[in-house]
Amino acid sequence: MLIEEQIAERQLRARKEAFKIEAQGRTLFGDYQVFSPASKRLYRVALRGVGLFDNYCACPDYAVNTLGTCKHIEAVLLHARSRFGRKLDRVRYQRQHTTIYLDYRDPPKVRIVSPAKISAELLTLRAEFFDAEGFLKSDQMNRFAQALGRFRGLDEKVVIYGDSLEWVDREIAANEGLAFEARQIKLLEQGKLPLDNLLKVPLYQFQMRGVLFAAGRGRTIIADDMGLGKTIQAIGAAELLARQRGISRALVICPASVKHQWLTEIKRFSDRSAVVIDGSPERRRSLYNSPAFFKIVNYELVRRDLESVSALLPDLIVLDEAQRIRNWETATARTIKLLRSRYALVLTGTPLENKLEELYSVVQFVDGRRLGPAFRFLSEHRQVNEQGKLIGYRNLDQVREKLAPILLRRRRDQVLKDLPPRTDKIFRVAMTPEQVSYYGDQQMVVAALMRKLERQGWLSPLDQQRMLCAIQNMRMICDSTFLFDKETKISPKMEELAEILRELVIEEERKVVVFSEWEKMNLLVGELLAKMKIGYVSLHGSIPTRRRGDLIAKFRDHDDMKVFLSTDAGGVGINLQAASAVINIEPPWNPARLEQRIARVHRMGQSRPVLAVHLLTENSIEERVWETIRLKKALFQGLFDGASSEVSFEKLGRRSMMETLKEIVPEATVPGTELEIQKTDGKPRELDRREPSAESEPEKSDGAGRALGILLEAGLKFLETLSLGGNGESAEKRSHASAEEQEPSDRPRSHGSELGRLAQTIEGVTGRALMALSLDGSPKPSKRPSRRLSRKTPQAKRHRSVFRCPHH
Repeated sequence: MLIEEQIAERQLRARKEAFKIEAQGRTLFGDYQVFSPASKRLYRVALRGVGLFDNYCACPDYAVNTLGTCKHIEAVLLHARSRFGRKLDRVRYQRQHTTIYLDYRDPPKVRIVSPAKISAELLTLRAEFFDAEGFLKSDQMNRFAQALGRFRGLDEKVVIYGDSLEWVDREIAANEGLAFEARQIKLLEQGKLPLDNLLKVPLYQFQMRGVLFAAGRGRTIIADDMGLGKTIQAIGAAELLARQRGISRALVICPASVKHQWLTEIKRFSDRSAVVIDGSPERRRSLYNSPAFFKIVNYELVRRDLESVSALLPDLIVLDEAQRIRNWETATARTIKLLRSRYALVLTGTPLENKLEELYSVVQFVDGRRLGPAFRFLSEHRQVNEQGKLIGYRNLDQVREKLAPILLRRRRDQVLKDLPPRTDKIFRVAMTPEQVSYYGDQQMVVAALMRKLERQGWLSPLDQQRMLCAIQNMRMICDSTFLFDKETKISPKMEELAEILRELVIEEERKVVVFSEWEKMNLLVGELLAKMKIGYVSLHGSIPTRRRGDLIAKFRDHDDMKVFLSTDAGGVGINLQAASAVINIEPPWNPARLEQRIARVHRMGQSRPVLAVHLLTENSIEERVWETIRLKKALFQGLFDGASSEVSFEKLGRRSMMETLKEIVPEATVPGTELEIQKTDGKPRELDRREPSAESEPEKSDGAGRALGILLEAGLKFLETLSLGGNGESAEKRSHASAEEQEPSDRPRSHGSELGRLAQTIEGVTGRALMALSLDGSPKPSKRPSRRLSRKTPQAKRHRSVFRCPHH
């Protein structure tokens, strides 16, 4: 049934899309050119019959869907039927000559087909190299080139299609690479170092294995934990491929923030030439044409300069931070997958952040057939309820097995036994009455909009914007009232942060990295540091990539620079081992972002124990972030670490939006419920003697309070989309740097529902998508006295309207 549905979908698209079809001859059967106005691409279709696998199309979908048809083939069949009518069903294709081609069933195989009458010599050759069904014998793979020479020497016409040649060539190279890898690993196990002089610096043994894996297998993913040196492994693999396979052009595609760091690392580890592609269009064209071995470009520029990038004809493409292509519907993902190269190496510590579909998209770049067609992959591994809602994943062991030949992942605790320990401490702070008042107003906006959605089944663009703004406001209020009203500076988090910095920086003389989603919050932290006479540097998305290296060097080399302030622009690809502590002022939306932040400090080259401090506002949206992080960690571990073969969101506590809405109490009002969660009491004491709040499941409030919490949970689940979008910079201010230094804010195409449209609105305004979170109950100030809260604070101004939208 699934296959029939997929074929029917392609037939429907063939009828709806306005393809331009041109026959290359006057006969019914033959070659056609099909132009797709949507993609602006031209594809060749070979029409040989009306059955599945009778025909061929050069489009990417036909190569991987294993259906034996595609929308272009179906469009040509419709075109032929309009010209020839029922004759199309009666006429059979009369083969005039022998053809050798690639059969795209699963698995693909080289096949030969011939006319009814062929010479005895051709018959003998066919029997020598192909089996009775016409498929190339596996033991004749290495002799295929010899076979082609003999076929060409015949008097009869033999057509050999290029995809069959390419496939055999790749298979032979893969087998040779595996044999080379096995020989080198055997030497490693004997205590020898076959790659000892590959780079300017020695490699760890696990890094040597990574280099051999990537170079030997040709198209691979290195998904090591952050901080294990994926960059040096990529440089080593490129060097080995240059020596063993003679490659001369390597293209590195990475975030704009790390382009110059890649250049620095290449110069440090290798003697190969390298250039960073940036500047004006004229300058970029000149750099593309340079003879440098490595060319380094950011994702956004690939989209802008696709023609120039494709013209490079790179032998090797390295994708750094490849989670940028995890959403297959984004323009970036589609553009990157148009690039062609013999070898490919994907680097990512997080091939999957939220959904299994993300992993599929990343793997597609390396091997489009590895996981099978998307419709079959999702059908086999997604668990849905009766309403079709995703509730978990299954058969993850099968996914691991399929990925084993192309994906290598090592955890830090597996390969770096001497890596210093990491300690995580969570400190919860209570809201002030002023924060509670502001926060409650925004809660009511969300609750009212959810009632409206339930009542009428849709939200207007204005209401979608109000929903977005209310949730953004709630997040900012948790940090400081200043982010909301731009006047008062009421922030228990800032008071807690001052105590932590005093102990870590002044007393223990550590260097510290402080992360916040909001650039304005970092400005407040900067004011605090100035008052405390603590030197700092600040990195955010508006700082050009050329200046970022100088900031990092200043923090690393100057003893008086104690704090590195950063938005998530600094959470990816930047090394900050000079610090030994990380403070997250608010939790990011997923565990991958959290680990990326901490891995800037806790990585190879770090010699001191690392402390990670997380500040959470209790009874708020932030506490439900931790549940989301737990769910996503469970999915990641279940797939990559072999923890289980399935992940059930229901068992882990996540409910669908509709299930949540069913529990809404119509008479819900704003109650004064309070969750039973341990609080920070505010008494001055040394950090190393503090007991961080234990991570625990918050108890559900009941009655009307629970109803409001459920309403808000439903609203947040309504905002769920595939993954974080944008460049990881502050949502309150987009970068105004030059185009080549910006990262794309990819927006998913319409999902045909209010969910998809609202998700697009969120990404369009903030540059990122909001994850599925929930909140149980509404906040109430702590009854326990607090040193911080007892201080005199300015009264927050009450505004006439509770609806305020943050400036972006």
